[in-house]
Amino acid sequence: MRKVDLAQALAEAFGHLDAGRLPEARRLAREIERIQPAAPGLRYLQGLLALAAGDGRKAAQHLAGALRQTPDAPPPLLAMARAQVRQSRFEPAEAVYRRLIALAPDLAEAYDEWGALRLATDQPEAALLLFDRAAALRPALGHSWNCLGLAQRALGRWDEAARSFAHAIDAEGASATAHANLAAVLRHLRRPSESVVAARRAVALQPEVVGHWLELGQAERDAGNLAAAVAAFARAAGLDDGCIEAVWLQGECLAASGRRDEATACYRRVLAQDPADRFGAVLALAQLGAPPPPQAPAAFVRTLFDQYADRFEREMVEGLHYRGPQLLAAAVVRTLGDGPFDVFDAGCGTGLLGRALRPLAGRLDGVDLSPRMVGKAQGSGLYDEVRAGDLVAVLAARPALYDLVAATDVLIYLGDLQAVFAAAARALRPGGGFAFTIEAHGGDGYLLQDSRRFAHGLPYLRQQAAAAGFVWLSSEETSIRDDRGQPVPGYVVVLRKN
Repeated sequence: MRKVDLAQALAEAFGHLDAGRLPEARRLAREIERIQPAAPGLRYLQGLLALAAGDGRKAAQHLAGALRQTPDAPPPLLAMARAQVRQSRFEPAEAVYRRLIALAPDLAEAYDEWGALRLATDQPEAALLLFDRAAALRPALGHSWNCLGLAQRALGRWDEAARSFAHAIDAEGASATAHANLAAVLRHLRRPSESVVAARRAVALQPEVVGHWLELGQAERDAGNLAAAVAAFARAAGLDDGCIEAVWLQGECLAASGRRDEATACYRRVLAQDPADRFGAVLALAQLGAPPPPQAPAAFVRTLFDQYADRFEREMVEGLHYRGPQLLAAAVVRTLGDGPFDVFDAGCGTGLLGRALRPLAGRLDGVDLSPRMVGKAQGSGLYDEVRAGDLVAVLAARPALYDLVAATDVLIYLGDLQAVFAAAARALRPGGGFAFTIEAHGGDGYLLQDSRRFAHGLPYLRQQAAAAGFVWLSSEETSIRDDRGQPVPGYVVVLRKN
């Protein structure tokens, strides 16, 4: 080949790559390398081909060669950042994005892709700024608008998210993903009829995508169209018989429609496919007449709060007027004094109770079933130690280490309290306190409520306290949170170990 032929071959190879004809592009790349291994542009082409094959390490090797030839060229820098992301080497990727933006401050794709990395690594605030810049530079870049909406949604900025998803649809009218995302946000904003319209458009554009049918089903459900919701969830389950969520949601709508036998069949199918019971099917079955379990399944609680972690504090405090931590801390001071105590926060969540108890604590440890909630608690800086695990097991393994074991909004996921009372007593030093909140009912024992949380009667609590060797110090009738706009009746209880 003459020099001009090499240039032509390289241009043809890039054309094949852009058109998705990878074998032809690879064939030309091999021929160019055979004739002139150091041909300008060849290493960049090879890097892109490796990326297309999913080989980030090999792509980075080729792109390093391309950047030795043209160190400040934006295209190979952008590809190098992608290669680092493909290898999960996020810090090197961020360094490349910074360099790229310094060299090409108006390159919208660089902001867009860096934003996607920040969003994927749980940094929605930083991602939002990058997507905002990308959208300003390229208003027709629908991906940036869509991802901007995702970042805003993660931050609870729902109205802004709706506007961003609408911009994404304007930029790319045939974007089923943007329509589905808009439908989800409109559901949250309690605009069900608009949500249905957006979700129907998503399934019309991409009827093969299970997630779009799930979104349509939820939109129809929230709009009161239960039969249409059941049909949408059935369609999702038909597309993917492993989609347990579709069967679960179908069961929920059937139960709400009074179709108990069909709902029971769905819940049993969910439990058969997922014995760990992430959806809490055993709780739903109990509401239809099956014997109630002694506690909520651990997998259900873990999944619930892993999904809830990013918005937990905002929705609990602002949405449900959660006040348990403050009420419990005040009860501790009244009955046990102001410390300092070595404290164990049983079911610590993101650290709301830890924040209230830290002024009383010499040492503050915590445990929670949800790894994502634990991550938030660790990031708070409140705790000396916090780990993911089962609170009964962790307490039982720490004999006589604490002056105070505290739990707010935790025992509502446990019916039978014998094990947790015994574990708390074991972990406490003599004279130590066990303070907790419960949701109450007027009788004895415990019962599973419509909310699928447990309520306990005071006689039952007194019985369990005495059996575990506690002295009853106080019980304050109160409400620690709201539910559907109404205060939930409960108690703040403080016990002392003999």
